[in-house]
Amino acid sequence: MVLGTAVGLLGALVVAGFAQAIADAASGVGQELFNAGVLFTAVAMLGWHNVWMQRHGRELASRLNDVGREVIAGRRPLYAVTVVVALSVLREGSEVVLFLHGIASAGGGNATTMLLGGLSGVAAGAAVGAALYLGLLTIPTKHLFTVTSWLILLLAAGMASQGAAFLVQADILPSLGHGVWDTSAILSERGVIGQVLHTLAGYTARPSGIQVVFYCATILVLGGLTSLTNPRSPREHERAVAVAWLLAAVGVFAGVGPAEAQPKVFSPIIVPGEIEIETRGIVTHDSNPAKDDERKLKIGIGTSLTDWWYIELEGEWEKGAQGHTEFEASALENIFQLLDQGRYWLDAGLLVEYEQAAASAGADKIEYGALLQKEVGPTINTANLVFENKIGNNGSGSTEFEYAWQTRWRCRREFTPGFEAFGKLGEVGNILPSSQQEHMIGPAIFGDIKLGARSKIKYELGYLIGLTGETPDGSVRWLLEYEFVP
Repeated sequence: MVLGTAVGLLGALVVAGFAQAIADAASGVGQELFNAGVLFTAVAMLGWHNVWMQRHGRELASRLNDVGREVIAGRRPLYAVTVVVALSVLREGSEVVLFLHGIASAGGGNATTMLLGGLSGVAAGAAVGAALYLGLLTIPTKHLFTVTSWLILLLAAGMASQGAAFLVQADILPSLGHGVWDTSAILSERGVIGQVLHTLAGYTARPSGIQVVFYCATILVLGGLTSLTNPRSPREHERAVAVAWLLAAVGVFAGVGPAEAQPKVFSPIIVPGEIEIETRGIVTHDSNPAKDDERKLKIGIGTSLTDWWYIELEGEWEKGAQGHTEFEASALENIFQLLDQGRYWLDAGLLVEYEQAAASAGADKIEYGALLQKEVGPTINTANLVFENKIGNNGSGSTEFEYAWQTRWRCRREFTPGFEAFGKLGEVGNILPSSQQEHMIGPAIFGDIKLGARSKIKYELGYLIGLTGETPDGSVRWLLEYEFVP
């Protein structure tokens, strides 16, 4: 750690020598790119270190004294700690250098004031660091690596979130909405506690949507890899994986919130006797303010009444691009499995959903269509062909057609990559010109995390890219579902 600190300080001094060149690089965004690069490198090293520690943590805990001697002798591959310490010191040191350089360039402070402030900050930081270190020493050895692994996971997620913020400042990534939530009234990011949490866990009082996505994705990926490589008993393994996903899910649920289009790919397969509690949503981003930051949230509870009929009651909340979140409708969803799974060339089902608008000026809807699924090699492919009618006093009487497609590659049950596509073509018999249709496609990840013999958590997270002018430039779609059989 001493070596890592020394290397980091040396790097910060080098940055100080080239502060003006870094700040002016890449059309004036060199500072942002530099900080983002350092942060993402640190995230990668922290992730690698956590995976390695989960493989060897128990061995280290049982042979801690021997390990200490082996580390000193250079026979243990813990150089990742040195690299991470060096990157952390370099990242913080270079940010201090560039920050003070900006103040000095603007004439906002003299050398004496900045020196005294810097020394005060070093003293306060050293005190907090010593307190944390002494706190870790009180943890029993058998639990030490578990605690530190979680701290490292949160630290990596916070760094990834901060790196994403720098890339937004550099106009490389979209923000996906500014200030997804605001907790500054509860815990200010400028206070001592807020600063400590910001450093250790990436706390941000008003995060952008892309920061939430990077934070959660880091926990999902690194937490999943860490748990999957941990040589535990199956029950311990399931609990550890579930905790990692649930932590990420809380961030997604709080951060992405309720969008004009709310796509989902329905499967024709029904699990007899299963009860599901589901929440899903979408948020859009677009250069056009009329389509930016649209949101939709659905919460539902359902069960399979028979081995061929599933029913779910849902509530729906929406937010327009420049409006407020309002309760929009309630819905009754029905899925009918038409064929025994795997018996025929194609699995098939039927979707029938009735939606009642909450506002008197709104139109009720009925949706119905075919749910098709086919396994081809290592992939599972699902298609939904759905028709929608607006009915009642405010109904248009027309029938619109929309589709959904999803492909998943068989990987691990807990983590499956794939892609999705959604679209709306317009009225049946009066299909819109292609430029006026809505189409979007993008990558997604899926997973089932078993919590026991009869329950599991299901998650989906995808990013959809708009292909036409009528579709938002991008949308983040998510789903979180708890399933159990009584």
